[in-house]
Amino acid sequence: MDNNNIISSVGGGSGINSASLVDGLIAAERINTDNRLDARQEKLELQLSGYGLLASAMSTLQESAATLSNPETFQGKSVAFPETTVLTPTAVDADALSGEYEIEVLSLAKAHSLASSGFSDPDDAVGKGTLTFSFGSWDDGYTSFNLNGDVDAQTITIDDSNNSLKGLRDTINDADFGVQASIVEDGGNYKLLITAPSGANKEMEIVVGEEGASPTNNDPDGLSQFAFNSLGNQLTANQAGEDASLKVNGMEVSRQSNKIDDVIQGLEFTLSKPSDGELVAISILDDKASAQQSVRDFVDAYNEFYNTAQSLIRPSDNNDPESTDGGLAGDPTARSMLRQVQSMLSETVTGRESSSYNALSTVGIMTRLDGTLEIKESRFSTAFEDDFSEVAGLFMPTTSSTDSRINILKYKSYTEAGSFDVNVATQPQKGYMNGGAISIPEFDAATEAFNLLDPTPPSLDTSLGDYSFKISVDGTLSETITLTDTFTNTEEMRERLQSLINGDPNLKGVKAELDVSYDVDNDRFDFNSRSWGSGSVVDITEASADMANLGLGVANGTNGVDAVGTIDGESAFGSGNILLPSLDSDLAGMTLKVAEGASSATVTYSRGFATELSNIFDTFMADNGLIQLRENSLNSQLDDISEDRETLDIRMDKRRQLLESQFIAMERILASLNESGGMLDGLTDRLPFTASN
Repeated sequence: MDNNNIISSVGGGSGINSASLVDGLIAAERINTDNRLDARQEKLELQLSGYGLLASAMSTLQESAATLSNPETFQGKSVAFPETTVLTPTAVDADALSGEYEIEVLSLAKAHSLASSGFSDPDDAVGKGTLTFSFGSWDDGYTSFNLNGDVDAQTITIDDSNNSLKGLRDTINDADFGVQASIVEDGGNYKLLITAPSGANKEMEIVVGEEGASPTNNDPDGLSQFAFNSLGNQLTANQAGEDASLKVNGMEVSRQSNKIDDVIQGLEFTLSKPSDGELVAISILDDKASAQQSVRDFVDAYNEFYNTAQSLIRPSDNNDPESTDGGLAGDPTARSMLRQVQSMLSETVTGRESSSYNALSTVGIMTRLDGTLEIKESRFSTAFEDDFSEVAGLFMPTTSSTDSRINILKYKSYTEAGSFDVNVATQPQKGYMNGGAISIPEFDAATEAFNLLDPTPPSLDTSLGDYSFKISVDGTLSETITLTDTFTNTEEMRERLQSLINGDPNLKGVKAELDVSYDVDNDRFDFNSRSWGSGSVVDITEASADMANLGLGVANGTNGVDAVGTIDGESAFGSGNILLPSLDSDLAGMTLKVAEGASSATVTYSRGFATELSNIFDTFMADNGLIQLRENSLNSQLDDISEDRETLDIRMDKRRQLLESQFIAMERILASLNESGGMLDGLTDRLPFTASN
């Protein structure tokens, strides 16, 4: 029914504005409840807004703390050097040693370069088969090659898919083993230019295994025209490999490359030309100024955070009529969070107890009476100048161990800090396989004829027989590996075996590597995996009959052993030379590396002040953290208020309906009375005996 037309509905009325009267009665009845809900909603919304501001201030401070927890902040270096064309510093690492260095460049490194004969077209066929690249050094006449066993051999295959000069070039480059190939036009002919990595001990030997031929009977117009070995050099040597030579503070050193990164720790530089007696002075300095500024920035960020937090939790001043409560005044969660942050400022950082710099106050960062931080410049500057590394350890994560053979390799920010005892019950071991005694008819091991100690050793030409085998390293099987060289001593053969095995594409693809050694006492070759643990093993799965002359045949090796031990008194999980605490331990996230011979140590891990502070903020701002839980509670209370308003509206609607029905009844009664009153009008005039009067 229309609230404004109650009277008309009954055809008459009292003349009272019933609709307005009902509105007034309803408004009067709900005003107290509305005011109470409005006040409650306003307070909750202020609290939600306050937590948003508090979280934003925390996030800004946490970013500043993250800068201090980053080791690069305190390990920055600066390099000073004169303008020169002799060399160019290209990078300085955080671990660079500060100091003064004088460098004199004596000679530059050069790369061994080989060129083929001419081809009429880059698409001309070159033959099919394999090319095996080995690295070492040649004598001056390129008649004798000394293998560098520390550099893996590389074999490439030429078949129908890449049988052309361009195909050979692309296959070499795609193998990505340091050798570069290019096609150079020379007077209408096309030559393949092959360039090795620079260095005197990285010159190339190329052995060709031509399809359908033997190492001693190759097609001179086929793939063998790219051979460069002691059996015949078909390529032309353009340039020999040479090492770079330089003096650092008067000490002469040589390197295989002009890119030098291991002469001055942490400094990388490139040689451009010999200096002809010129000394280039380089200074490496700790970038203490940047580290100090990062700490100052943190103090400023903390003060901004603190002032924001205080303005939010501060109650109104009774003496100031214009003062109002902060958005989080009286909120216990907000006050608790601020107290936790404040308490950290005076606490000793866990894991730094033995250091002279183990709390903010020790470096001159003090708390004022108003709760903000200030820097005592004298103490602050002295700490950075006199003991920079210890000051850095106050802020960023650090690790240490009482035995260098047991070290903390990795950790997480949540890993418990402190000192922990580590005990190793079982040493880690690598898998291995020992060969049998060498039994070559023309060699007598007892007289060391096949040994470096023999001044006139005989030679063994393995190309005259079948010296091939397959080997499995850590569960990965190699392709067939074949020896085709002439050897004069065990060291040459050891280097070749190691180079061919580690250069096998199957093994190289999964980084399964081993070391080959020669046991003089037992006159045998031993094969040792470079990985640790029970998954580490070396097996020979196939071997030709001639391999027995080298003491090698089908054989299973011995698996490695995983480390076994305890961390902080609890059993650790061992994998190779790694020990891990249990996943449910407070030390979860820590990885310990154990070397052979280690039995026990005390390791210490400190998260540093900045990480400790950041972790507290994580607990505040993370999913289901204190702030989110509080916001969820406030939003839930706002939802309750919405429900209360809906309930109030429903109740008031029913109340309105009741009042309206009552006024309608009243109007009907009044209408009835009005109708009866009309009938009584002139009644006395119509009564008998009174009409004439």
